[in-house]
Amino acid sequence: MGNYIVLLPILIPLIGCLLVIAVSRYSKELGGALTTVLAMATFGAVSWLYYLFNQGTDLTLSLNIGLPVKLAFGADALGLFLAIISTLVWTLVSLYSLEYITTKKTLFNVFLLLSLYGMLGIVLTANLFSMLIFFEVFSVASAILVMHEGTPEAQRAAFQYLFISIVGSVTIILAAAAIFEMTGSVDLLGQGIPGLENSALTPLFFWLLMAGFSIKAGIFPVHIWLPEAHPIAPSPASALLSGVMIKAGAYGAIRVLYGVFGIAVVNTEFMAKALLALAVFTMIFGSLMAIVQTELKRMLAYSSIAQIGYVMLGISLLTELGLTGGVLHIFGHALMKAALFLAAGIIIHQTGLRKLKDLSGIAKRLPITMTAFTLAAFSMIGIPPFIGFFSKWYLALGALQAKESAYISQWAAYGIVGALILSGLLNIVYYGPVLIRGGFGGWPEEADSKHAHGHAVATAHDGGEPVRVRRAEPSWLMLLPTVTLAFATLGFGIYVSIPYRMVIEVVKMYF
Repeated sequence: MGNYIVLLPILIPLIGCLLVIAVSRYSKELGGALTTVLAMATFGAVSWLYYLFNQGTDLTLSLNIGLPVKLAFGADALGLFLAIISTLVWTLVSLYSLEYITTKKTLFNVFLLLSLYGMLGIVLTANLFSMLIFFEVFSVASAILVMHEGTPEAQRAAFQYLFISIVGSVTIILAAAAIFEMTGSVDLLGQGIPGLENSALTPLFFWLLMAGFSIKAGIFPVHIWLPEAHPIAPSPASALLSGVMIKAGAYGAIRVLYGVFGIAVVNTEFMAKALLALAVFTMIFGSLMAIVQTELKRMLAYSSIAQIGYVMLGISLLTELGLTGGVLHIFGHALMKAALFLAAGIIIHQTGLRKLKDLSGIAKRLPITMTAFTLAAFSMIGIPPFIGFFSKWYLALGALQAKESAYISQWAAYGIVGALILSGLLNIVYYGPVLIRGGFGGWPEEADSKHAHGHAVATAHDGGEPVRVRRAEPSWLMLLPTVTLAFATLGFGIYVSIPYRMVIEVVKMYF
C-alpha cells in the first residue's frame, strides 16, 4: 500500500479550502490569514517529506481505484524540489494578497489553495494517469484566478487559457493511453518505460506528450495563452502563474524525456534535438517580443516565455550540466519572476500606472519596491553573483558538454552559447530602460496633477481596490514578500551551494 504520509502536503490545501470558506463567512480577513497559515503549513509538510526522503524513507503510495491504472503517488528528489519551491512562493504570495486583494477575497483564497493542491498533486504523483487528474484541477483553478477581475478581457483570457490547456491534456491522454496499451505502464519515476525503445510509434508518442506539456509551459509556438492570461490576472496570481505554475509544464517535460522515454531513446532520434531548437528559438523570441511591449506586466509575461526557453534548453541538452542549469533556472526564475510581478503589482496598486512610459521617476515614490524590482531584474539579466547568472552559466557548460559527447556539433554548441549571451543582452534592452527611467527620470507633472485630485491613472484595478492618492509604499504585508523574494535572488546566488545540493540530487536520478 505504501506510505500515506506522502498525501499530507496534498491534503492540507484541499481541506483548507473548506476551512477558509467556513471561516470567511464570519470574517474575510480571518479567512485570508488562514489561507496564509495553511500555505505555510503545507510548506512545513513538504519540508518534512524532504527530510524523510533524505533519511531513506520510502515515500510511495499506490491506490487501487477499480481501473487498470492505479492512483499512484511518489516523492522523489525532483518532485520534492518543485514542491518546496511552489509552497515557498505560495506562502509569500498569500501574505501579499492579504492587502492586495480587496474584492471577492474568499473566492480568490479558495482557488489559491485549490491551485496549490493541484500543483502538489502534479509533482507528487508517480504515473501519467494520476498526474493528469491533478493537472485538470490545476488548470481550472488557475483559470478562475485569471478571471478574478471579472472583466470581459479577463473572462476571454481565462477561457482561452482553459481551452488551450484542455487541448494539451487531450494530447497527453492520447499518448498515455497508447503507451499503456503497448507497454502496460505509464510510470514517471523510472528512467524509461521498457518497450518503447524499438517502436515505430515512439516519436509520435513523444511529440504528443511534449506538445501537451509545452502548451502548459508556454513554449513557442503554443505560447499564445500566456501573454494574454498573465497581464490580466491579479498580480499575486500573475506571480504564481509565471513564477511557478508554468514550471508544471517544464516538470512534465522532464518526466517525459527522462522518465517515460529515457536518455537512450531520445538521444538516438531527432526528438530531443528538435525540442532543443524550439527552446533556443523560444529564448530569443520571448525576449524580442518583450522589447516591443508598452505595458509592464505584458513585458514580464513575454519575458517568462523567454525564461521557460532556458529551462527547456537545459532539459533537452541531455547532459548533466545542462540539466543542472535547467533545474537551477526553475528555482531561480520562481524567485525572480515572482518578485518582479509582485513589485509590478505594488506599482499598480499604489499609483495606478501600468504603461512603461509612465514609470519615469517611480523610484522616488516607491524606493523599496523599485529596489526589489532592480535586484530581480539584475538576476534576470544574469549579472553575477545573482542566481540567474549561475543557471545560465551551467546551461552554457551543458551545451559545451553536449559537444564533447557528440550529441550536437561544435558549431551548434557555440551557437547555443551565443544565443544565451544574446538573450542576456536582450534582457538588458527591455529591463534597462525601466530601471534607468524609473530611477533617474522625473515624476511627470500630469501624474502629480491627477493624484492631487484623487483620480486613478489606471483603467483597470488588477483585482485590488480602485487606485486613489497613494504616494508612499504599501504596508509590510505587500513589501515583505516582494523584498524577500528579490533579496533571495542575490542570497541564493552568493550561497548557490544551497539550491545546488538539491539540484544535484535531481540530476543524479538520471545520470
